[in-house]
Amino acid sequence: MGLLQGLKFRQSLSQKLKEYNLDIIYVDDDKSLIPQLASAQIVVNGFHTIDRSVIESCPNLKLVQQSGIGVDNIDIKYCTSKGIYVANVPLANAISVAEHTFFLIFLLSKNTSIGVRHAAPAKSLLHTRSKTTAGIELHGKTLAIIGLGVTGIEVAKIARGLSMRVEAVTKHPSTKSQGYDKKYFVDDLVGADRLSEVLARADIVSIHTPLTEETRDMFGAKEFSVMKKSAYLINVARAKIVNRDALFTALSAQRIAGAAFDVFWSEPPHPEDPILSLENFILTPHIAGWTAEAIETITRIISINIERMSRGEAPLTVINKELLI
Repeated sequence: MGLLQGLKFRQSLSQKLKEYNLDIIYVDDDKSLIPQLASAQIVVNGFHTIDRSVIESCPNLKLVQQSGIGVDNIDIKYCTSKGIYVANVPLANAISVAEHTFFLIFLLSKNTSIGVRHAAPAKSLLHTRSKTTAGIELHGKTLAIIGLGVTGIEVAKIARGLSMRVEAVTKHPSTKSQGYDKKYFVDDLVGADRLSEVLARADIVSIHTPLTEETRDMFGAKEFSVMKKSAYLINVARAKIVNRDALFTALSAQRIAGAAFDVFWSEPPHPEDPILSLENFILTPHIAGWTAEAIETITRIISINIERMSRGEAPLTVINKELLI
């Protein structure tokens, strides 16, 4: 999250906790994390890794509250063994992430990116990535959504409004969610066993699945080999769902037309990373879910969970639900 978003998040969360007469202490990212958490009962986490070593250093820990939906950076199994709740914020930023997804889709499909004006370094502007490649219309194109959860559905809604054909790959293609049938939002819904055939038809592939052992390196050389050479890949989920070396090779050899990510394999990325020099790769700094509206909702959910813990009640958005039994 950027400096401005981080400041707004802290201000919003602090204000909401004051309504419950609760205070929060913020860690200094320039100092070692573990000593700062030693006496913590509740940890609100962003992008830090909360592994066994961190958990063992916090003998009073009762809750690890993630500030977004993804919890792959938390050792949930070990937290559960210690009776520590893990909670996330599952619905708050779905619209923000879906809108950012299409921001990236438009940058790629219209053959544009954000560059720096040489005559005025403080200003930026949109420019054409390649003068020899024309942009494309999205109307009538096929969008493949990988992972049809809450965010994937919001992406499908926008795509439908642009008259795109929407196909989705999801772990449980027949599952109904929150009282509605997911098939209502897409033209075709299939399981992961049919990923290759969906990729072969797609003009744009957008990843919205969580990072798990099943989805790690889900996109590799095999997947890029079946995609159209004119296809684009969007990733606003987790970078490690895509094999970095395979993507670099596919982009360098123009095996696919381009990729746009809001996530990276190590954040912040090293400025000399070779993939950043590729003309057909676009990176935004993990900001898809950080809008004013999303921050307001996220901090409200977090503050409610913390207030419930202060009263001896379980958080509302618990991940390790076995602790509720």
